[in-house]
Amino acid sequence: MSVRNLDWSPLDLDSDPVRADPDVVRDAQKRYQHIADTIDDAVAKLQKIVDTGSDSLAGQYVDGLKSDAGSLKDRLTKAAVRYHDVATEIGRYEPDLDRGLSETAGALTDAEEARNAQTKAKALPDPQKGSDGTTSPEEQAKGTAKDKATTDADGQLAAAKKRLDDALGALNVAGKRFGDAVNCKKYDDGLSDSFKDKLDAIMAKISQIFAIIGMILGVLAILIPGVDVLVFAGIVAGAVTLVANVVLYADGKGSVLDVVLGAVGLGLAGLGAAVSLIGKGMSSAAKAAASFRPRPAPAPPGGGIQMVPLRPIGAGGAGRPVPNYSRPFGPGNTPPPRPIPNYSRPFGPGNLPPGRPVPNFSRPFGPPAPNAANQWQNLSEWFNNPATNWLLGKLGAITPDVGFWASAWAQLKGAGSMWATLLSDPLKFGKDLGSILTGLKGAQDLAAIMRAAGLGAISPLWYVWGGINGAFGIGAGFVYTGGRLNGWIPAVNPPGQVATS
Repeated sequence: MSVRNLDWSPLDLDSDPVRADPDVVRDAQKRYQHIADTIDDAVAKLQKIVDTGSDSLAGQYVDGLKSDAGSLKDRLTKAAVRYHDVATEIGRYEPDLDRGLSETAGALTDAEEARNAQTKAKALPDPQKGSDGTTSPEEQAKGTAKDKATTDADGQLAAAKKRLDDALGALNVAGKRFGDAVNCKKYDDGLSDSFKDKLDAIMAKISQIFAIIGMILGVLAILIPGVDVLVFAGIVAGAVTLVANVVLYADGKGSVLDVVLGAVGLGLAGLGAAVSLIGKGMSSAAKAAASFRPRPAPAPPGGGIQMVPLRPIGAGGAGRPVPNYSRPFGPGNTPPPRPIPNYSRPFGPGNLPPGRPVPNFSRPFGPPAPNAANQWQNLSEWFNNPATNWLLGKLGAITPDVGFWASAWAQLKGAGSMWATLLSDPLKFGKDLGSILTGLKGAQDLAAIMRAAGLGAISPLWYVWGGINGAFGIGAGFVYTGGRLNGWIPAVNPPGQVATS
């Protein structure tokens, strides 16, 4: 018998009030009874091992085997009690269920008959008055018969609904008896889900969800490199995953490798913040150095000299450019009297001998040549965000020239520029993407900035650091995490713990 598919509208119901399949219930009873019998058989065999004398067994394993067999026997014996109780209570519940199904079906039949009776009662003729305005006894009898038929039909419908309510009430009593008899609180057999078990189930789901989120963010961080919002979100996802994995491992249901790799990942992120500050300090110094290496300005219109004062003229002032006067000095190789230049104030007309070109010191020496150093922007990093800045008291050491959200937009445009070279310059695009995958992009950029400022090469350790991050991101971030989520990589547990997928 399957769940009934009937029209329950005569009882003012939209669906079957008893959604139960007796065949499924009977199969469940047989299954629980089979489990109970299997446990009993296992307990009996374990008891034989426990009761076996040492003469029948030889070797150093005897005592350990008997001890383990005894412990397992005790645990199975406790579990068998619950399975026996469940099988027994299902057997007690089955007749109640059959009765409830029968009674509710009978109530439906009664309700259908009552509805038919109501329809017939309504169809009976009403009493009619005569031409003189009076109602004859025959017509009055018709009215009485119709009223009685209507009342009987209404009573029959009410009785059908009461039969339904009584059947459901009795079935609920049987169900409560069944539930109380096998309530998990009655048993101390280790089969009931404790609060810790429920918490572990929640943590396992959280770990799975945030691991997937972390992988998605990792892919986006490669496709759209350097965007602080994506990196920050990925680190938050990694932190949540680590907390969940720590709880699972503490309860014996997690993998030690999940915890270790998660902790290493967050550790690398934290160390990366410090390394980033060092790199930004070097970049800032290189930018400042580049700004002090200007291009010489073009000669002023109409000729003349453009001299760059290096230090005050006076004794020991060697190395300063000497103006080449256009006429010889006077007799005695001494220049004729002329105004003495006042080097204590800026050069200008009247501050050099007359007739000589006046250097144009009011013009700038020219803008710095465009290069990687003076074009570098001090953008925000993932750790420079409103949340961590508040927690860290907005330390000046991590405050960049461009804020968090403005940096995200600038970084997004930079990623767009990289992808724009996919078709126009695929070789350059491949190099850029390869440097991102291997983690060498930051070191390469820093090296270019330092060279442009003339500050020499960077330490090879920068490339080592980038390579470690790239290898860890691919290995732990994608290969291991993806393998664990798909069940390809099993959990790694210390002795005494059971591995879970």
